[in-house]
Amino acid sequence: MSFVAELKRRNVIRVAAAYVVTAWLIIQVVETILPIYGIADSTIRLIVTALAVGFVPAVILAWVFELTPEGLKRDADIDHSKTEPRSTRTLDRIIIVMLALAVGYFAFDKFVLSESREEAIADAAREEGRAEAVIGQYGDRSIAVLPFVDMSPGKDQEYMSDGIAEELLNLLAKIPDLRVISRSSAFSFKGKDIDIPTVGEQLNARFVLEGSVRKAGNQIRITAQLIEASSDTHRWSETYDRELVNVFDIQDDIAAQVVDELRVQLLGEAPRSERAKEEAYELVLQARYHWSRRAPGDEEEALELYRQAIAIDPNYAAAWTGVSVALAVEAYKKPEQLDELMLEAREAALKAVELDPLSAEAHVRLGQMLGREDDYEGVQQAYMRAYELEPNNPLVLGILGAQAGRQGKIDRAIALYNAAEELDPLASVWANNKASYLMRMRRPDEAEIEARHMFSLSGNQEIFDNMMVEIQLIQGKYADALETLERLPPGGQNFMRATVAHYGVGNTEIADEIFAQIRAMGGELPAFGTAMIYATQHENDLAFEWLEKLETIKPWDIVYDPHIRNLVDDPRWKPYVDSLDWPFEYEY
Repeated sequence: MSFVAELKRRNVIRVAAAYVVTAWLIIQVVETILPIYGIADSTIRLIVTALAVGFVPAVILAWVFELTPEGLKRDADIDHSKTEPRSTRTLDRIIIVMLALAVGYFAFDKFVLSESREEAIADAAREEGRAEAVIGQYGDRSIAVLPFVDMSPGKDQEYMSDGIAEELLNLLAKIPDLRVISRSSAFSFKGKDIDIPTVGEQLNARFVLEGSVRKAGNQIRITAQLIEASSDTHRWSETYDRELVNVFDIQDDIAAQVVDELRVQLLGEAPRSERAKEEAYELVLQARYHWSRRAPGDEEEALELYRQAIAIDPNYAAAWTGVSVALAVEAYKKPEQLDELMLEAREAALKAVELDPLSAEAHVRLGQMLGREDDYEGVQQAYMRAYELEPNNPLVLGILGAQAGRQGKIDRAIALYNAAEELDPLASVWANNKASYLMRMRRPDEAEIEARHMFSLSGNQEIFDNMMVEIQLIQGKYADALETLERLPPGGQNFMRATVAHYGVGNTEIADEIFAQIRAMGGELPAFGTAMIYATQHENDLAFEWLEKLETIKPWDIVYDPHIRNLVDDPRWKPYVDSLDWPFEYEY
């Protein structure tokens, strides 16, 4: 008998086939399931190695032993002329079952798991690409300033410990060639027991500045330490015992020491703090603490504290900037005083710029006030001056991103939001803004990636659903859109979205009924919705007829509605946009 025939007789080939199919199926399941539970790749590699090594003993055992009705016996002890070939039939059944399982898993992987896996791979590549871009631009010059710890006896100086950390962050952010992680991302670790290497990894920061504040009466002790995040190594630490009046010198000393420790000539000289009376400074820190916390009544409390600071030190620019922001928010809570409060907010912003022309935030706030007065040339000047002063300020980058988006420069807007996100990686606002513009420009697949990223950071289901229903309508996934709409409140914009979705799935009778109700309502929003629905149904003549009736809706809200943009290829589109009261040049 030949060797191959002997292998077949002893079922070695069948055992080898069954082993290979079973091992392949185990590996596929392990690679899919174990990462979900956070099990390291080393465990998966160990399982694969064990299965590979086990192949040899398996075929040796198949050569030596045989499965008989009496149990497992050595092949040499069996009279094969009298023994039923039970092992052959059993192995055939095993192979058939395992092949069936393999085919079933392949189908499940292909049609169920592949989409989510591809999304995960895309997200990972996106994050890796972002990290590489940041490293390429800034190298080792990146730092996160964590909230300082309140070490005061009464544990009642949290506003001071937070405030000093924020002041240091703002001071370092003035250095153009230093990447400083924004407050919202850095302060998200407050009160959490997370090690420095993890903080550095999540924020993509090479260095971390942390410390503590202890205040008793007019005496203050500030301890600061600079840590290299990846190795958790202390590069520098210092303790300052001073009177509160000298807190500005402490802040300058810490900033100068950080610049010196980074040893990068491009950083230039360390910036200096804005000087103010110590009582006014303390009030501004308290105001910022309340403004950031946003508990009920905090916004009103912050405004009052800013005003008290101005009463003590009328030349404190930061207090005037705070008043401008707080008044603008207050104005929208009191529509009967809107004009009066917004005028006061504008004057406060002007005063802040006058007192500190090097404050990027002051220029941004002034630009926002000028925008309300339709002084768009003044707006552009204010924003560009802010960018010149602090090109790495996420607030400035976000404002410029919005400006670019409104001018139709969507790719530039996305680039600016990406730059802001590099400095503020744990804030959901940047992904939210990118998703909004991509959706408006009918780039739904890109928009969905950003919307899901936004949701992973914020967990805000309502905002996510509002984005997804628009994305699904643009993608033509009308049944999914109707399912999403069930989670959103009825009426308003959702009334119109439902009409589009019902037309999409072929529920013409329901859609006609809702559409008739919309047309019968009267008013600007229903007129806008009517134009939108006609645009989705390619009734361009009627869509333009209803667009001409709009008077109070902002031009960019019309032009950037993703459903209205069905009209962009119509020759009437450009003349229509040109007829709008567009405040700046628009790129088609």
